[in-house]
Amino acid sequence: MNNRIFRFQNTNILAQALTNKIHELEFQSKKGIKYPYGNNEELVVIGQMILEFYFSDYLIQRGYPNKDSSIKKPSDLILLRQRLLNEKNLAEIAIQYNIHNIVQIGNQTALKKNPKILTETLKAILAAQYYDSGFDLEHIREITQPIFKELLDKGQNIPIGELKQNAKSSFLEFINTFTDLIPKVSVEWKKDGNSVNVFKVQLELDSLLNISKTGINKRQTEQLVYLEALKELKQKTTNQLNLPLKTQIQKNIQKQQSSEQSTIIYELERSIINESQSLQFSEIYEFSNSDFQESLSDKVENFLQKLAF
Repeated sequence: MNNRIFRFQNTNILAQALTNKIHELEFQSKKGIKYPYGNNEELVVIGQMILEFYFSDYLIQRGYPNKDSSIKKPSDLILLRQRLLNEKNLAEIAIQYNIHNIVQIGNQTALKKNPKILTETLKAILAAQYYDSGFDLEHIREITQPIFKELLDKGQNIPIGELKQNAKSSFLEFINTFTDLIPKVSVEWKKDGNSVNVFKVQLELDSLLNISKTGINKRQTEQLVYLEALKELKQKTTNQLNLPLKTQIQKNIQKQQSSEQSTIIYELERSIINESQSLQFSEIYEFSNSDFQESLSDKVENFLQKLAF
């Protein structure tokens, strides 16, 4: 990929796009003054919307959806977008752009290749480019096309049928069809030592299932839990264990209802860092010149060196 395609006139907004909130907090903690560029949280949201729109734009301009392809209807396009615009794929693209060398993460250098941070930074840079270009839609189309080509190359072997598989829906449909048991799902959210969100998802089904997984992406972690739960439950059914089955009348009634209307209990327990606690930072921040290898432009490289503190 050609990382020189990004062109910035206002280097302040680029500095903001490259600044994770951890860096901003560390600067303010050590200097006792406000960080001059802010952080990229709001730009990340705008960047997500840009990616979603231009992904659809990219395919529509190439004649999709159409009945002669695997993307036959708009819903197939949406499924493809959801599958390909994920953290793993976008983080890999961010590394190709060498974003891990220029993201501002304070002393938390171990996070420079964290998929979540890389993905958010890429989205923020796209949003910053949108503002800096004076809302030049054609320019944004130009810079996103290589990203989408890369994503589609990754997903070209994924059948649409596989894209439509949803572990949660499949699990709930199975439960509603065969048993009166009510699953209990709890989601616990907290921050790890690097201030990265970590989700713990646990699913219980009477005394039959108790599955727990953790991950930095809530939706993906939930899907993994439901997938394993469905697999185990089908295995128990195959082994003819005594499940409390529905009567045939109940089955017929339930089939007329959407699986999403099933009863499921969500308990959200948020273990947030106590306000009395403070983030600890080392006293010396060493800023290496290697952080600027293959940066977006020579001008930006020189400017970013001034962010060291």
